[in-house]
This record gives sequence, C-alpha cells and structure tokens, in this order.
Amino acid sequence: NQAIEYFKIEVPNLAERLNQKIKDAHRDNRAFQSAFGAFMELCKSALNPNIHPDAVDEMLIQHLLTERLIRTLFDLDSFTHTNVIAREIEQVINALTSKHFNRREFLGSLDRFYRAIERAAEELATFNEKQDFLNRMYENFFQGYSVKTADTHGIVYTPHEIVDFMCAAVQEILHDEWGYVLGDERVQVIDPATGTGNFLVHLLDRADDRYLDAFYRNSLFANEIMLMPYYIASLNIETIYFRRTGRYEAFEGLAFADTLDLTESRQISMFTERNTQRVMRQQRAPINIIIGNPPYNVGQNNENDNNKNRKYPVIDGRVQETYAKDGTATLKNKLYDPYVKFFRWATDRLGGRDGIVCMVTNNSFVDQIAFDGMRKHLLQDFTRVYHLDLHGNVRQNPKLSGTTHNVFGIQVGVGITVAIKSSKHTTPELYYHRVPETWTKVDKLSFLGEHVELQGRHNALNTIPWTRLAPNIRHDWLVPTERETFEEGIPVGTKDGKRHKSKINEVVFNLYSLGIVTSRDNWIYGFSTEAVARQMSKHIRHFNDELDRYRRDYSGDEPLDSFLNNDETYIKWTDRLKQRLSIAKKRIVFDASKIRRSMYRPFTAQYVYLDDVLIQRRYQQHLIFPTPESERDNRVICVSSVGSEKDFYSFIVNIIPNLAFVGFGGGCQSFPFYTYDEDGGNRRENITDWALQEFQAQHGASVTKWDIFYYVYGVLHDPTYRTRFADNLKKDLPRI
Repeated sequence: NQAIEYFKIEVPNLAERLNQKIKDAHRDNRAFQSAFGAFMELCKSALNPNIHPDAVDEMLIQHLLTERLIRTLFDLDSFTHTNVIAREIEQVINALTSKHFNRREFLGSLDRFYRAIERAAEELATFNEKQDFLNRMYENFFQGYSVKTADTHGIVYTPHEIVDFMCAAVQEILHDEWGYVLGDERVQVIDPATGTGNFLVHLLDRADDRYLDAFYRNSLFANEIMLMPYYIASLNIETIYFRRTGRYEAFEGLAFADTLDLTESRQISMFTERNTQRVMRQQRAPINIIIGNPPYNVGQNNENDNNKNRKYPVIDGRVQETYAKDGTATLKNKLYDPYVKFFRWATDRLGGRDGIVCMVTNNSFVDQIAFDGMRKHLLQDFTRVYHLDLHGNVRQNPKLSGTTHNVFGIQVGVGITVAIKSSKHTTPELYYHRVPETWTKVDKLSFLGEHVELQGRHNALNTIPWTRLAPNIRHDWLVPTERETFEEGIPVGTKDGKRHKSKINEVVFNLYSLGIVTSRDNWIYGFSTEAVARQMSKHIRHFNDELDRYRRDYSGDEPLDSFLNNDETYIKWTDRLKQRLSIAKKRIVFDASKIRRSMYRPFTAQYVYLDDVLIQRRYQQHLIFPTPESERDNRVICVSSVGSEKDFYSFIVNIIPNLAFVGFGGGCQSFPFYTYDEDGGNRRENITDWALQEFQAQHGASVTKWDIFYYVYGVLHDPTYRTRFADNLKKDLPRI
C-alpha cells in the first residue's frame, strides 16, 4: 500500500519528464521520428483516425513504466518479444533510448516502488491473489497517472465476487436453457472491454477439462484498447491456461482494439498483421455469449477538460434509431453513455441468435425516464431479463458513502444485468431483486459469493429471490405505487400543452421551463454587478483574443481542442462558445444591460450575465423574465425536474432560477404566472382558461388564476401529498 501511494505521487512527475523527452526526440532524432511515425500510423488505423501524438506518448509512457513489473510479476523475461503489441512499442522505445535517455537510469527513481511491488508479489501464494494485486495496481496506476483516461474509460477493476457470480450465471443458463457445458464448441464468448481479462480467466477456470484446449484456442475472444490492461489481460489469460494444462500457449483471442470502432467502416488495419488477423477471426465468430464490465461515463462535465467520450457514428445511429426514437424524454444525452452503447452493440452482435448478454453497469437505465426507450427494446430483444440491483447511488441517497456502500467505490448505482434470448420462450419475462440500501460493499460482495456457492458452482440466478415485474405501458419497470390515483389529478404541465399540440389544453400551466445552465458559473455569476462586469469583460476579451489567434494561426491540421487555450482561469469553453469561434467567427461585445438577477440556490440571489452565447442554455427563461421590469410582476413555482436525483421540492421565486437550484442532480422546472414576448411586451397569464373553468366549477366563480397559482403551491407543500406520491413525483411532473 505504501509503495502504491508512493507510485501515485512520483509517477505523474516522472511521466511529465518522460513526455518531454519524447517531444524532444520528435524534433531532433531521425531514428525516433521514423519509428514514431510508423507507430503513429499503426495507432491511427487501430484506435482513431484523428489520434493526437499525445495519446501515443501516453501509450509509450504506460509501456515504459509498467513493462518491468509485468515481466517480473509473471516471471516472463520474453514478454516484450512475444507479445504482438509490446514488440512494436519496443521498436519505438529503442529508437528513443538510442540517443535521448538511458531506460534503466531514467526509471531509477522508481526502484524503491518496483522492488516493493516485486517483494509483495513474491509473497502472494495463489494466482487469484496475484491477479487481484495486479488489478488494484492497474486501477491505482491510472488514478494516479492519468485521471482523464481513467474517467473516460471508466477504469475500475471488477471485484472477483462479481466476476464469479456473472460467470456462474452464464454457466447455469447454458446448462438450463440449452444443455451446453462451458467449453462446448457451440459456446462462443466475447468480453468487449476486457480490462485485465478477469472474466475470461474465470470462465477458463470453470471450463470442462475435456473442452479446455478447444475453448481456449477457438471460442474465447476479448478486446482492450488501453495498453497496460491489455498487457495484463494477455498474461492473466495465458497464465490460467498454463496453470491448468502445464503448457504455455499464446492467447490468440485477445485483440488490441476498440470494440465499438469495429462497427465503423473506417476500421481498416489493426496495429499489426497478427492483431488484424485476430480481429478478423473474432468478427467471423458466431458469438452467443457477451460478458463484461463496459465503461460508463455519460460525458465530461467541463468542456475545458477536452475529455469527451468518443463518437461512433454507426453505434450512435443505432442508439438513435432504437432507444432514443422510442423514448419520451426531452433530454436524451444519457443514452449516449458508453455502457448504453455496449448494450446496443451486444444486442446487435448476437445477430438474432439465441444467446446471453451479461454485464455489470451503471443501473440508471432501470428507473430513469431518459431510458424508457431502452427498457422497451430490452424486452423486445430478449426473452428473459434479470437485473440484480446492487444500489450504491450516493446522489440519490447522500447518507451513503461511495467508498463504503458502492461495489466500485463510485457515485452512481450499480447492477448486474443478465439478458437471455431463447427461441424456447414464447413471451418475455422480467425479474428484479434489490439488495438492502444500507448494505456496505463488503455485505454485497459477501452476498454474491454466498449465492454462487450456495448450491454449487453451477448456480447463481436460481438462488436469488427474484420478483417478477410487470412493466406498464410507459415501459416503467419499477411501476410507482398509487399510479392510478396520481393520474386522476390535473397535470401542472405537459409537453403537448407546452407546444400547443392539443386542441384544448387540459393542464394548469401553458408554458414551463428548466432553469438556466451557464456551464461557467465561476465566471458569469457574482454577488455584485461590478464583480460580474469585471469577470465577463475579462472573459469576453480573452475569447476575442482566441478568435484573433484562430483566424491568424489555425491551420486545421490539429484538433481544435488542442489548439485552444484550455486554462479555465483564462477562459471557460462550452460547445456553443466553440461554435461562435469556429463557425460564426464573430467577436463578442460586453453589454452591461445583460446583467440580471438570478436565484442561484435557495435564498441565495446573485447577479448573472444573461447572454444567449455565454449562457449555455436559457431554455424559456427569456420569455418568463425577459426584462428587469418583469421581476416586479411575475412569480414562478420551481419544482424538481423529472428524474431528479434529489428529493422533491417546491419553491417560489421572482427572478431567473438556476437549473441546479438545489445542487447537482436536482434539476429545476419553473411554472410562471405570466409569460412575455422576448422584448418584455405582450404580458399574458400562463394559467389556462380551461383550468380556471375547472376550478370555478368546483369552488365557485370567485376563484381567480392567482388563487389557483397559490393553491397549487400549497398542495405541493402538503406532507401527505409528497409522501403518498413520492415515487410518481420522481417520474412525472406534479398533478393536482
């Protein structure tokens, strides 16, 4: 543990110095330039046609910092000569070391770390212990050395209890559904984001002795796109085979490749000829088992990070034409989280064959409204779906600790999904089980271990007390209680009503809107007009300087993100601001009249610079509070957005609300009494005439629209209402 902590402190500094050595070599070492250029072309064909040299530098650094550990821990001096990828990288490293630095001397500062790790590894008695040790080292390496890489690729190792449970579930289903044993030639398996290869290791460990050789050589496949885990996966899988057979044999089923990229027509060659052959053999295989832990990360929170998830036109298009098309949510960006893409890819990869998809993922798709289309398709594409909810969503329950309660130590909930497609079944069935919310990570992993061993190694699903669910017409899997009673109420607003699609608008409010999103709060908000004016004048000046530099110097040969100044203390980029620079190419002029008041948090009014370019999303707030004068007349009821991760709330404001009114994950929908034209004219009451007639019919002609406004606010504060309809208020706007 001390060695790993030391490593996390020392490696970033060493990597920075090593990166500079590589950059120096780019400039004045012909041998290195030649080797690096060839290697870069291989990387482009294998990973991304727009790959930047920095990404290749990172790959070289990963190799240099870890190859000694890999050779030593596995007692395999020939690793850098036998591994098809390591051999290519060594050619580049040799060109670098020929002039610029001595490998042994340069890495000497890490000797204490290397020796500590090597001594610890010598004391590990079993292969499982060594594998667990490597997994932890791998996770710590990226968390210490490359935080952005860890974030984008969701780098976190999968505890062996989860892996073993999932492998046992696959083994059980193969036997129960089709009478197959693990290793049967009819069983073709792929782990599309294999990490350190744990799933294939466990499957090999479970495979029948009679079929082990054929299973290893012909029926197991995996892809990995990060270099260090690729190395570890290769050695892990080859070591378990050696342990079972006493023979070393290279594992030909592992490819250094991006699984989602294999669907793209741009994929031509894969790094080396042998790697390409592995990919082509994998693509021809009639895969019927897909298992693993794909990355999950919906996207960067900060445009300046330049750490976006990659776009995959083919698979993104498949998500769009299925999950998104059949969904009802307005905001669908969560559907482009990598784990959702892997569900879509896995379904398509089965190609209509009977088979199993077994993945551990972020489980927000189970109950969040954005995923209703995905839930619909899962029950169309598969005949049995099991979901084991391991909970651990810290955002929904701040009393929990990600470190203590989440099996991966993260903030979002986690679940294991087992989806079966079998021609034996006539109708789809859905099963669900959720472990107690207060269970710790230790409790949850113990639970999984107990259920694998409870009735022998071939059982997992059969030992869980499943609840069979009956989804409703809206494709809710966890149907809220009191649903029918809730729907008897009058909706405060609907999308159709908002867009005037219905002839008679049977809602309380015509228009409603989310609060504003600035994506640069530190710049654009302040407690005085002077502070906002000073900050925004500076920000606008820096934008105009960047625009001038763009017009003068940008050639288009490098990604725009790499060209721009991404120091957030200098400028805060958003996609809209980048479009202003690269598409509109227009300067921005500071206008003091755009400084307005905003309710940033409850009881915390600030000033904000309300500009349609520098505010990331205004939504409809420019029609609710178009001018300072409108603040004197108007009142707005703010409630939590549909799908909010916070408890339901209701609040009245008379100035522009922020979307994160109660903090990140809370959301804010605002229902105004008045709406206006954008210039502040044509003020009109926002409560519908239909609602007025309904209330007057019930309570008498003296009822006014202001009475209705405050009555709605009162109902939304009623403790009985909030408790009774708590589940409904997470999935729908209120009904009265």
